[in-house]
Amino acid sequence: MNAASARSHPRPVTLQTGAATPSKARIVLPGLVGLVIAGLFMVLAGLNLLPLFWGMLTSLKSQPDLFRAPPVLFDFVPTAENYQRVVDSGFLGNIRISVFYCVVTVASVLVLALPAAYAFDRFDFPFRRALFMLVVASIPLSLGAAALLIPNYLYFTRLGLTNSWFTLPLIYTAYQLPMAIWIVKGSLESIPRELDEAAIIDGATHFQILTRVMLPLTRPALGAAGVLTFVACWNEFVAGSVMIDTPDLRPIQPAIYNFIGYFGREWGPLTASAALAILPILIAFALLSRLIVSGLTKGSVKG
Repeated sequence: MNAASARSHPRPVTLQTGAATPSKARIVLPGLVGLVIAGLFMVLAGLNLLPLFWGMLTSLKSQPDLFRAPPVLFDFVPTAENYQRVVDSGFLGNIRISVFYCVVTVASVLVLALPAAYAFDRFDFPFRRALFMLVVASIPLSLGAAALLIPNYLYFTRLGLTNSWFTLPLIYTAYQLPMAIWIVKGSLESIPRELDEAAIIDGATHFQILTRVMLPLTRPALGAAGVLTFVACWNEFVAGSVMIDTPDLRPIQPAIYNFIGYFGREWGPLTASAALAILPILIAFALLSRLIVSGLTKGSVKG
């Protein structure tokens, strides 16, 4: 066949359908694996939420309903008497002082974390890497806040710093600052250094770069660090119960513990106070969950 004949009679095209088409098993198997994983997560989530759900129900039961055998799930008349007892005991004052501790701590942590993270990321000074590893090792999640309590209590007592309005914000700031530095530094690593150089050429000082350039760009990381600091301070129990003796200065978690009682557990007020303590955290996570995820993942990929 010559060239002219080939052009007039083009070769038919054969479709390779057998090897390129994915088999039915390859399509169905990932779906089944995803379904199993989703079901497993739903079971784990249910197990985590079950105590919370049971506690909410218990807080709405009267004394006779609390001790019925077998326990009833929905067959009872809801009452607010447990919440009334909690309010009458002055628990709202513990909530107010806890909010004060948390707000002061969050403000202190954020004010200190940004310049510290900026220095670790942008400046070169002796033992910089070793000092940053020391900061990471100081995160309570790795060292354990309870391990620091005894030495802290000893020198706080000798200095006369216990049982005051500034005692817990001081301790909480020391505990939570390393984690905030770590989060903000991860965000700073994703910001190009050319921005610093351009600002310096324009005559900006490092303080102006920090406040006018880095502060807006690290806002998600600062928000995430602030929320995590607030939650950690709100749920802290050991330092609050050891360092504070005055009932008016006692934070919310040790105040809940007081409802356990000497002669038996008061399940109604205990679960009602726990429900009041959980609600602000649930609301904060519902409103700021997107900010937390954005702040924690900001530095995972460098630009």
